[in-house]
Amino acid sequence: MVSETMGGARDALSVLGVGGRKAVRAVMTSSFTRALIGAPNAHHLRIIPQDLRTADPSFASELYDGYFGLAGTVALTGSESPYTIQPPSILWQKELYSLGWLHNLEAARDEIAREKARALVADWIGHSRNAPPVAWDVDIVARRVISLLSHAGFLLEGAKTPYYELVMRALSAELHYLSVAYTDPGNTAPRLRALTALLLAGLCIAEQHSYVTSFLPTFCVELERQILPDGGHVSRNPHTLIDLLLEFLPLKQCFLARSHEAPEALNSAINRMMGMIRFIRLGDGSLARFNGMSATRSDLTAAILAYADDNDMPHFNAPDSGYCRLHRGDTVLIADCGPPPPFAASSDAHAGFLAFEMTSGIEPMIVNCGAPRDESSDWAIACRSTAGHSTLTVSDISSSKLVKRRVGFPARPMHLLSGPKTVRGEVKEDQGDLLLRAMHDGYKDRFGFIHHRRLRLVANGKVVEGVDQLACPAQGKPLTRDGDSFAIRFHLHPRVSPRLDAEENSVSLTLPDAQLWKFRAAGARVEIEESIFLADPIIQKRSLQIVLRGKCASEVHVVWSVRKIETNVRDSSRSGYRGAARAIEDGGQG
Repeated sequence: MVSETMGGARDALSVLGVGGRKAVRAVMTSSFTRALIGAPNAHHLRIIPQDLRTADPSFASELYDGYFGLAGTVALTGSESPYTIQPPSILWQKELYSLGWLHNLEAARDEIAREKARALVADWIGHSRNAPPVAWDVDIVARRVISLLSHAGFLLEGAKTPYYELVMRALSAELHYLSVAYTDPGNTAPRLRALTALLLAGLCIAEQHSYVTSFLPTFCVELERQILPDGGHVSRNPHTLIDLLLEFLPLKQCFLARSHEAPEALNSAINRMMGMIRFIRLGDGSLARFNGMSATRSDLTAAILAYADDNDMPHFNAPDSGYCRLHRGDTVLIADCGPPPPFAASSDAHAGFLAFEMTSGIEPMIVNCGAPRDESSDWAIACRSTAGHSTLTVSDISSSKLVKRRVGFPARPMHLLSGPKTVRGEVKEDQGDLLLRAMHDGYKDRFGFIHHRRLRLVANGKVVEGVDQLACPAQGKPLTRDGDSFAIRFHLHPRVSPRLDAEENSVSLTLPDAQLWKFRAAGARVEIEESIFLADPIIQKRSLQIVLRGKCASEVHVVWSVRKIETNVRDSSRSGYRGAARAIEDGGQG
């Protein structure tokens, strides 16, 4: 009877509009309905899960002065409730309703912060019935539940009985809501997070073990579906790995604290994800900026990797996630050589096929533009275009389409990624060098071309040789017009200083630590243009890019190289592009 009622509620949520869903939510989360279907009520906690996120104690003092700073934005609340003011950004609003700021108040370690936290949580409970739809997004509710569980000791220790009961009733209602809404179509990571919250509740709250027995099988199935064999997430967003591991690791600890065996699916997923984080990490410690990845918070990465054993990681190729890694000497290069994620999981995916990022030592050199922190930013769509990545475009048109859909509960607009049909790449060793051969057909239907890219990282790590081709498939012909052109972009990190040399089609690149690299090209004209770097942890920054341009009325063949120049040794007489031509001959056709 209970499962039938819950299933009917889930079906209702999936077909109703926003108004209808709000009505169903109000009914399904009422104390009367929970009692009617036998949903368990929370009374007291047995254990408290650990919050691995780094806290900022200064948040408390700013809050006392009437400033509520979240997600890089500060709202002046004064004596008003933060739940009644106009939010300064959507990201700020999401952080507010997720209650993630509780860990900052707990870090202040004083009674004033505790009382402020209690007042703000009571304020949320009082406003919850009239909260905007974003507050009832499955992902936000799951984060809120996890935050309440993780900081319940801070909130409830020494609290008076009415307050204690108020919080536990609210927690019961939110858990019940998650048990109804977690199956909402289109959710990937949010669904996993909702299931994680339900399992944490079953392990941490007394007499709530039914959540474990009910949802553990579904959680394990979802882990196998979303965490790929090589450790990547089905969305192909590296940030999702960090986000999920911050919750999976405390969940594993809670299983052990309750003397339960952590499920093998969870242990296996954690190990694979750890290996993938190491695989996609560049020389400066950041994760490669592909498919929604923005700034890397080194404190969170360090907190996660502190739990890592000697996890195996993919060597050169992560075939399920679609990434390739070339590492020789001090040079690390990571390329996106995988197809777009499943349509429902592509809300953060970028059209950056065959793009790469490169570091020399701890200095980033060639990057992608990254993603803004605020998804409502004007850059949120632009950064997903092919032109925002270090790869080739035809007539400044992206290799994929963005399709606007309303998905999720509450329904919200998202731009999902469609195409290309075929993307592949592979790295092989060649006499100590590493050779990447990759292709995609994102321009085949419109322009008649397939983009082939070959990269060779020589054994000493001081030379990268590249070839980009636009070639027609067998029996095919170009569909381009006379005015069509190509552009091969190499976005530079803001700390890199480029200078056009007197030598034709040559650019000198100076890094902050005085490293000097020389870029050369043949088959296109070389220009330096403006760019933007959205993945800075503080503010988006202006940057520059090297762009190779030319006509593409017929097939295109461009050879380029980046070579490190020893400051006390004259540059070799062997030109970079001739070396890259050798790479084609040695590597064969892709």
